[in-house]
Amino acid sequence: MLDVTWNPVLIVISFLVAFIASFVALDSAGKISDASRLAALFWRIAGGMTLGIGIWAMHFIGMLSMQMPVSMHYEVWLTLASLGIAILAATTALNIAVRRNSLSRSRLFIATLILSSGVVAMHYLGMAAMMFDDSIRWNKTGVSLSVVIAVLASGAALWLAFHLRHKHKGVLINRIAAAILMSVAICAMHYTGMYAAHFPHSPHSMPGGVSEFGLSVWVCATTLILLGIMLIISMVDSHRRTNRLTENLRQLNKQLELQARFDALTGLANRQQMDLNLQDCLHTALLTKKQFAVLFLDIDHFRLVNDAWGHYVGDELLISVAQRITSRLSPGMTLARLGSDEFILLLPESDDEKIASLAMTLLDDIRRPFSICGHTLNLTLSVGVSLYPQHGETLHELKFNADAAMHHIKQEGRNGWAIYRPEMSKTVSAEPHFLQDLSKALEREQFELWYQPTYLASEHEIHGFEALIRWHHPEQGVLLPGVFLPSMEKTGLIIPVGVWAIDQACRQLRFWTEQGFGQWTLSFNLSPIQFEQQDIFDVISGAMKKYNLEPSRLILEVTESTALKNLERSIELLNQFNEAGFTVSIDDFGTGYSNLLMLNVLPARELKIDKSFIDGILINEKNRKIVETIIHVARTMEMNVVAEGIETEAQRQLLAELGCDYLQGYLFSRPLPAQQVPWLVLQDRTGKQIIPIGKNHVEYSINSQKNHA
Repeated sequence: MLDVTWNPVLIVISFLVAFIASFVALDSAGKISDASRLAALFWRIAGGMTLGIGIWAMHFIGMLSMQMPVSMHYEVWLTLASLGIAILAATTALNIAVRRNSLSRSRLFIATLILSSGVVAMHYLGMAAMMFDDSIRWNKTGVSLSVVIAVLASGAALWLAFHLRHKHKGVLINRIAAAILMSVAICAMHYTGMYAAHFPHSPHSMPGGVSEFGLSVWVCATTLILLGIMLIISMVDSHRRTNRLTENLRQLNKQLELQARFDALTGLANRQQMDLNLQDCLHTALLTKKQFAVLFLDIDHFRLVNDAWGHYVGDELLISVAQRITSRLSPGMTLARLGSDEFILLLPESDDEKIASLAMTLLDDIRRPFSICGHTLNLTLSVGVSLYPQHGETLHELKFNADAAMHHIKQEGRNGWAIYRPEMSKTVSAEPHFLQDLSKALEREQFELWYQPTYLASEHEIHGFEALIRWHHPEQGVLLPGVFLPSMEKTGLIIPVGVWAIDQACRQLRFWTEQGFGQWTLSFNLSPIQFEQQDIFDVISGAMKKYNLEPSRLILEVTESTALKNLERSIELLNQFNEAGFTVSIDDFGTGYSNLLMLNVLPARELKIDKSFIDGILINEKNRKIVETIIHVARTMEMNVVAEGIETEAQRQLLAELGCDYLQGYLFSRPLPAQQVPWLVLQDRTGKQIIPIGKNHVEYSINSQKNHA
């Protein structure tokens, strides 16, 4: 048999061609997930053609690297046929493997069979294109081994193409490594097949066909043209995607800015926007020395509406109330919703007669029956008024005194209005023993952590829990954080209670680990005061070491307002947590400063979409667009996304389709005491509702469920 030598330079070039083709094919598959239907079809075909032509080019460059004492010629039609087979097999197989959201074993088997058959046929047809006056003799063992390698390489290539479609952290490195693996496998198959070929001792090349020089020009030209076209297309696509992302960021920042300034339900100004308007009004009043008024408005017995007819009717009622009040306002007046059923009204340059007339008109308007969802509802209104400068010269004083006047009306029987008087302040002071009880609650072991699960969006499986603090008051029962956290923060009790909560949460996580749930994560919210605590890193890391826990299992939730309040301090502290392995999560995203560009600065690895966006996601196209863009931006920044406040199956399905990673809400479970978590796990495994939730476990306020400790 003829001795054959090999050109190492061409062997290296053949490997590089296989690597580039593999990487381009994987990159094309990665563009499918967030592309339109037509664009996805293009990338599937382009990726398959690139892979097929790359394998074919690698094969013939490898053949050119084989040096024999005669000048070789190649039959044109067989060479073209081998190219067509490679393209057809690679394109068909890639389309079968990556066109759906899941890859079943049967589809992987069929796609592998098609691709490996095409590669083997291309290889041996290409070998048959060599024009000899004698036939090539084959080593059956070598041929069989090349076929086995082709099957394994094809299966691995298609599996990698499917699983590296989505953008996630480290995907570029993974694609490079996968492309190297694929190119090694392709080269191994080719050179194993070449090794199995034995050529005649004195071969004579037949005339005609394509010469080695012609084939080299043809292969190089085909490869360069293909890679050049794909490079240009990829650059244009990346530029288009960048422009689209920039535009989405601009639009989303605009939407989030509006969301941060206006109430999502009624469209009125919110607390933050009203504070800005009040500050402007104060500044103008200082210059003009003119009086203005602040009115606090509260719907009487509004909670009964929610309890009797549900939150949907309550929301519709709030919208109708806002519309009736707004219809009576003059230009320059500002109405804002503070939350729940509380409103605040700013009347610039108002005299006593104008205030009295407007207050009486609003009371009469609200007393008129409302027709909501087939129900006739009768309401009354309580209104408190404070005047500048008589009742205060600061924003806080004016709001506090208007609130005091409103509560005075509540105690007098509701359905009325009053201007603030100093004696009214006493009616809104805390109960005499409340702060005293709160200061001794930790000592008396009255605090408890409850846990609300977070589920994987792709399947009904618990990912982890969020720790939420509760106070078992000896007289008032279980109190939610919204009742006592403000007092804790004002008095500084949040620091020792926070240290206790961190220790309790870590101890509970250790217990779950010993019970076999070592994959669960635990998250809790850091309040602004805790975030400023100088030794907060030592407290948290010390608790993790005490209970021998991996830092990656602890998620620290920080609201964007807290994180951006002192940006330099936040970046330093969050970097410290990040480098130690903790996961930093931006909580209640979209309700604070809402500047997406700051996500590049903050070392966060998780984004938690606020419930206010989720509530209207099925009926409000803007909300849906915002959530979709947030998820897309988070993906680009390699961040996980958690959506909270999931209450319906339709919300769950939509968020899963949009690519959300984790979900949390009443659809899955309300917050539970630790002792009820095993029942939740058993319920998930059996599919039966077995967790008893009594009256004490019912929680109506989503917004007050943050741990802040």
